[in-house]
Amino acid sequence: MFEKRDFARQLRSNMTEAETLLWSKLRHDQLGVRFRRQHAIDKYVLDFYCAELKLAVEVDGGQHNENHKDDIRTAFLNEKGIRVLRFWNNDVMDNIEGVIAQISLSLNPSPSLRKEEGRNGLRDDFPALHHKVHGKPFVFLDSGASAQKPQSVIDAITRAYSEGYANVHRGLYDFSQRKTAEFEEARVKVAKFIGAPSPSQIIFTRNSTEGINLVAATWGRANLKQGDEIILTEMEHHANLVPWHMLRDEIGIVIKYIPVKDNGELDDDKLLSLLSTRTKLVSCTQVSNVLGTVNNINKIKTILSVFNPEIKLMVDGSQAVVHQTVNIAQMDVDFYVFTGHKLYGPTGVGVLYGKQDILDSMPPYQGGGDMIDKVTLEGTTYASAPSRFEAGTPAIAEVIGLGAAIDYVTSIGMENIAAWEHELLIYATQKLSSIEGLNIIGTAEGKAGIIAFTMDGCPPADIAMILDQMGVAVRTGHHCCQPLMARFGIEGCVRASLGLYNDKNDIDTLYEGLVKAKRMLG
Repeated sequence: MFEKRDFARQLRSNMTEAETLLWSKLRHDQLGVRFRRQHAIDKYVLDFYCAELKLAVEVDGGQHNENHKDDIRTAFLNEKGIRVLRFWNNDVMDNIEGVIAQISLSLNPSPSLRKEEGRNGLRDDFPALHHKVHGKPFVFLDSGASAQKPQSVIDAITRAYSEGYANVHRGLYDFSQRKTAEFEEARVKVAKFIGAPSPSQIIFTRNSTEGINLVAATWGRANLKQGDEIILTEMEHHANLVPWHMLRDEIGIVIKYIPVKDNGELDDDKLLSLLSTRTKLVSCTQVSNVLGTVNNINKIKTILSVFNPEIKLMVDGSQAVVHQTVNIAQMDVDFYVFTGHKLYGPTGVGVLYGKQDILDSMPPYQGGGDMIDKVTLEGTTYASAPSRFEAGTPAIAEVIGLGAAIDYVTSIGMENIAAWEHELLIYATQKLSSIEGLNIIGTAEGKAGIIAFTMDGCPPADIAMILDQMGVAVRTGHHCCQPLMARFGIEGCVRASLGLYNDKNDIDTLYEGLVKAKRMLG
């Protein structure tokens, strides 16, 4: 007994101030589960560990992801089914209640563990899903367009306006300093979420579309000239087509396209034949918003590196960050964009990641306040990235809301979200495939939680209206992918896109609605 007390005393004496504070909360805050201190999992010793829910909580004082050690450690634990939450020392010391709130949210088991009688318990976190539509429970299957928002995100936005609102980066008074800290904390969260080496590589935009336009207008105009070539794909969203068409019309660049196979896979083996000495950029989606196809970005990067490492690679991750873990450092892309509103965050905020040396070489996108170093009547010198590309008052509450959305999905675990959505996708594919005359567009292996389809003799718009009467929301039309529709010989289709709050009951209701639509229209 003496040895056990002595060991416990030694552990306490080795704890940092932040660890001591957090441990006192984990032990006494009535979280409802037991955490252990200094728990060993194979070769790793975890700061705090909840065996019941397989949840590790780590407190770090140094730089995250140094030499990718944290990534390796986290990947090892994830393989053993252990979720990992990481906090900085100052996170704990400055905002212990926020840290406890995030850990408390993480105590909820993953979606696949929370479903009872086919119902997903995470649905309760989303106020909009509590409503009924035409007297029916609301079944939302249009997350690919814009996801519903959890209460924690709504609360974060409300607090941003109601608790000490002020402009950021401009004031020396308390409210401004606090809001600036919250704003920049969100930038750190984004960098960590996508595995970016530094928060200074994270630029806040209005959405993915603005991020792509920013690259086209700045890097594109500065580095491309008539006759230079860029390569896109046939499955791109209009946001990754139109800005390049505009640049082509302005300066005369040449655009080539990687074709799409009949099953919806990108024919990336054709990439090598499209490359030439004039190729300057390849820009592609990571996950198709129509087909659900997950493109092999690592393979594309390898092909480019062997052919000419100077060719830049930009990736549209708008659909990817919602359905899977993203690691920018591992992919080694030059630019990466995604939007907040699909990631359970607010509208009006998106992210552009860029390699630091490239960002530093790019001219500003817009002029105004907060992006300058010095202004005289004779001229202007510009701030370094990211400030150089964030002119004017930013979307303060929206950025903070995006940080809260990242907290929410991280607390659940992207690996848990991916596993649950994959389970749902298989279930939905089997159910819908059993309907005679229903044609699923895109059957690639390992696709994300998106199903696009047509039904013989049933116009997509009519299908959607019948589903709406049953409380089911789906998307119809060309989904901002008219070239892709042309590739498959259709003008439009129905799309059901899954979110972490969906469950098999939702799929059953969709199935019943499609059977009804076929009976009425077919």
